[in-house]
Amino acid sequence: MTTYQLTLQTLTPVHIGAGEELRLGFDFVLRDGRTWRLDVDAVLAEKWNQLGLNQSGRERYPLPGEMLTEQDFRNPALFRYVARGVPHSTRHDARLQACIKDPWDLPYIPGSSLKGAIRTALAWTGWTEIRPRLDRGVLGRNRKWAGRSLERKLFGKDPNHDLLRALHISDLHGPLDPNRDLGVVVARVLTPSAMQSPIGLEVILSNRTLTGTLKIDDFLFAPWAEHRLGFGNRKRWLAELMPRVQAHSRARIARLMEWFAQIEGAERIANFYRQLYDLKLPAHQALAQIGWGTGWDGKTFWTHLQADAYLFEKIIQDFRLQPRSSRPRRPGDPFPVSRRVVTVGRQSPTPAAPFGWVLLTLEETA
Repeated sequence: MTTYQLTLQTLTPVHIGAGEELRLGFDFVLRDGRTWRLDVDAVLAEKWNQLGLNQSGRERYPLPGEMLTEQDFRNPALFRYVARGVPHSTRHDARLQACIKDPWDLPYIPGSSLKGAIRTALAWTGWTEIRPRLDRGVLGRNRKWAGRSLERKLFGKDPNHDLLRALHISDLHGPLDPNRDLGVVVARVLTPSAMQSPIGLEVILSNRTLTGTLKIDDFLFAPWAEHRLGFGNRKRWLAELMPRVQAHSRARIARLMEWFAQIEGAERIANFYRQLYDLKLPAHQALAQIGWGTGWDGKTFWTHLQADAYLFEKIIQDFRLQPRSSRPRRPGDPFPVSRRVVTVGRQSPTPAAPFGWVLLTLEETA
């Protein structure tokens, strides 16, 4: 194994979902511009006697959050953590999408999320070297597995022969404190003409640093393995990992910078992308976008699918990629038509930042 220390710095809020929807009044309460995540067991234990008293005639038992008094907010034992910010909605039973955390409520970034972003970048940069055949028949009819045959051409015929068997990325951890490094933001889907309904998300805030390890299994590139695995000169894809990730990201940043520059009120995000585009990074660093909000172009073969305009329109139509809420599509219209962004302000929300941009640094260990 060749082992590297991998350092990740968040440049914008990062949301990687835990698959858990939190409910106002039951899982969290709002106070002083912050989101207080309840320790429900501790609250119920503290208020157990209250539950059994004076309940006759009530339509329902009170929610855990409804039992709290002013004094309870000075008792940290009743709360798992207190995150900065609040979701948009304060109505009864409002929802908040939780980000992934370990059993101690410490947020982290799964290695699989980062490996997925790296795989996309390697596929995009390696396309012109492998030159897989692309036509409508190759993609099949199943939207979920449409890219499988193309991936096999690029990385290997099955999981046992996949190039990224040789790439191992650990989960990335802080130390992060949820009371300091976790935030709650309001996300919206932004189109050139409108913003859609708000979504409350827990996020790892920007300017946070996480570390882990990245390992390359050199054993799989030994001469004896070549006739079995057939990796050939694709070993250099991993040797050139950061420059390839950066090439993919920089091409995306150029398009995103142009897209946001045309959106009224999104100047802040357009300027952010201009700053990213102007960065000159050394070979051991790269920008990447991970998690929720990455978008279609960060998860597919992107421009390679768009090279044949007729075929691309066919793909959009057959796989129903155009949102139902948008106006009917005309051939040649820009795609995708929307982006997910962090917004600020309640009455007149303003796009403030994209999601998921990070700076990666690789340093080989002794």
